[in-house]
Amino acid sequence: MTESHNPFAPPKASLEPGSHQGCWAEDKLLIARPDTILPPRCVKCNQPAELPMKKRNFRWHHPAYYLLVLVNILIYVIVAMVVQKQAKVTVGLCRFHRRRRFQTLLACWLVFLFGIVLIIASAIYHFDFLIIPGVILIPVGLIFAILFSRLLTPVGIDKSQVRLKGCGKAFLESLPTFQS
Repeated sequence: MTESHNPFAPPKASLEPGSHQGCWAEDKLLIARPDTILPPRCVKCNQPAELPMKKRNFRWHHPAYYLLVLVNILIYVIVAMVVQKQAKVTVGLCRFHRRRRFQTLLACWLVFLFGIVLIIASAIYHFDFLIIPGVILIPVGLIFAILFSRLLTPVGIDKSQVRLKGCGKAFLESLPTFQS
């Protein structure tokens, strides 16, 4: 039995206690107004979110600015800090996804610290062969920590909306469809 669309039915997201407005789904994107509090569900699996939910600050600039890295990384950093747009959105995670994110970040930071320990051990005990793995593990740990710390990735920010990717399909399906 297929459900027919009822134009008079309230949006699914507003059926919950403490209705949260200002967020929609468009294909695989979450569209929200800046400073929106998302529904109290996990953005990854749509299970009830563990409270308190966290306010996240998202920063974005047009991808063309990455070309400045080819000129000079310092120029890129300065320009990116000036032109970036910011927005805050309160995001929820269930207990499972919050714990998994914590464990992943902990592992990344332990890799980083292990790299430092290897370099120190090579200096103290004259184990020169430990320097190269230590030098490799430090940036690997940092890069993975930066990559895995993102819950959602902004793909556009302006004064009226924040566009984020990385939400689970079930969460996006529970939101009303964005009408531009």
